[in-house]
Amino acid sequence: MKETIVINLSRITVRRGGRVVLKDLDWTTRRGEHWFIMGQNGSGKTTLTELLLGYLWASEGQVEVLGRQFGRASLPELRRFTGYVAPWIFRRMPPETPVEDAVASGWDASVGRYGCISPALRRSVTRWLNFFGCRGLKKRLFGELSSGQQLKVVLARALVHNPALVILDEPFSLLDLGARVRMYRYLEKLALRKDAPQFVMVTHHREDVLPFFNQGLLLKGGKVEFAGERTAALAPARIAAVIGIDKVTAERYFV
Repeated sequence: MKETIVINLSRITVRRGGRVVLKDLDWTTRRGEHWFIMGQNGSGKTTLTELLLGYLWASEGQVEVLGRQFGRASLPELRRFTGYVAPWIFRRMPPETPVEDAVASGWDASVGRYGCISPALRRSVTRWLNFFGCRGLKKRLFGELSSGQQLKVVLARALVHNPALVILDEPFSLLDLGARVRMYRYLEKLALRKDAPQFVMVTHHREDVLPFFNQGLLLKGGKVEFAGERTAALAPARIAAVIGIDKVTAERYFV
């Protein structure tokens, strides 16, 4: 049924600087699904996430997210229902931003918030900092935190407005192995909640594909190579074809 659809992309083509980045892409996700996206650098992964958030526009095709069709819907309003974690957010967050403000900035999809925080928003900030075990960081400055603490803050920022969709673009790329595993536990706990948003994660790492990611999208050269159930998406032969290695190597490192 239509109300179960979260993302619906139809015949999407994106051109940048005269180059085709995505070509004739169709993709539909439904509630209860959590997707991982894999592919080589340049395959269109980040372009796809930016498209879903309205940070760039499709050259051709139709984009619909959470029942809102791009071109008709208000993108600032749409972003109130969508959370986002990406490396550029860490780079653009002013280091002198108080953690409380950094989290609150997710309310309107800004990066760093200055001014009055409403009581309701303050409660939500506190709730999510507590969830990530960061109760004591509220008055610290973003630039003083470790990379693991910064990720917790940026995740809290993505969740502060209780979104229906959360897009994660290489969320663990700055973490060491121990911090990575600890963050896996938080993400799994989130995904298993009854009110969990749909998670869509871009990653290059097989270990990031946690058990709750039940669907996979594989991109190659800006086109969909495969979209469907995780076991089929992670089949060594399929992974080998997408990332340009032989099947034996894929079986060694991806199974």
